[in-house]
Amino acid sequence: MENTLYHALIDALETAPIADSAPPWQLVAAVSAGGATAAGFDPATDDLLVVSSNGQGVFDTATGSRVYRNRNESGYNPERLEADRLDRTGGRPIPMAGDDGGGLRRSTSDGWTIDILQISWPTSYSVVQRPGASIYFVDPRWDRFNKDASFHVLKKSEGLPIAFGFSWSGRSLIWLDRSDLFIWRRDD
Repeated sequence: MENTLYHALIDALETAPIADSAPPWQLVAAVSAGGATAAGFDPATDDLLVVSSNGQGVFDTATGSRVYRNRNESGYNPERLEADRLDRTGGRPIPMAGDDGGGLRRSTSDGWTIDILQISWPTSYSVVQRPGASIYFVDPRWDRFNKDASFHVLKKSEGLPIAFGFSWSGRSLIWLDRSDLFIWRRDD
């Protein structure tokens, strides 16, 4: 028996363009992140903390600019899946996602969602979907229900990202692998 969802997903993903932006999401940064191992959002500021074999970097997700760099220390505790911001003292540790586990938000409070589909291994597709939409509605069985199957492919890669998800506020979205960091932002 033919799996219609599988074939519908393959067709949809292979024909979809890779989007730099998915309105209202705008790409604000694409930077090198050599040796990255984990990332997490500061709940108080929406800043992004990235740890790597080269220490710690902090990014302002509104502009995509790096606001802090420490090449000697990372502040990361892999057992607790959290890191201390080294540019500030006395703050709470930041929850991290990466090689050691953890995870970023996969949805926002107003309904935006992400998915990673690795249906044609080793290629993975990282997608964002607006509220009420889902790539899984591409299956013809959903046609009669008028479901929204729209999605945007943000990244196509070999293997899985280290971290992909939303900030605590739902205004920032990141995709990180061992060498590259992409930051999207929305202001609505």
